[in-house]
Amino acid sequence: MDDLLVISVAAKPGASFAGYDLLQAIVSTGMKFGEMNIFHYFKDNKKLFSLASATKPGEFDLDRMGAFSCIGLTLFMNCCEVPDAEKAFTLMLNVAEQLADDLDGELRAGLRAPLTKAILQQYQNKIHELCPLPNK
Repeated sequence: MDDLLVISVAAKPGASFAGYDLLQAIVSTGMKFGEMNIFHYFKDNKKLFSLASATKPGEFDLDRMGAFSCIGLTLFMNCCEVPDAEKAFTLMLNVAEQLADDLDGELRAGLRAPLTKAILQQYQNKIHELCPLPNK
């Protein structure tokens, strides 16, 4: 989808994110477990973005979280379905940075490419192009 923005938090080579430390890191960002067995970030009862495991099928099993591990996390938002895509994207980036810090992971655009300033600028341009705010 063209209007989907994705940021990943990848585990360092040879490492993974696992168990209750992973769950605590996610919950501490304010994300809530819900629909599709993934996490979502809400503001004013509106879903802004979601988080899935980068390990297929992408969902989390909270009943077996102690045995769960994944190679990364994928945060994503549909920039045309949120009230203010620019603010929502900034919030998603902040959550990704917090997860990378808490889990000793690395920010990525997708799972492979490092998240650079140039890619962030491309995302900002995409937001302005696809999802302009009214009266702007």
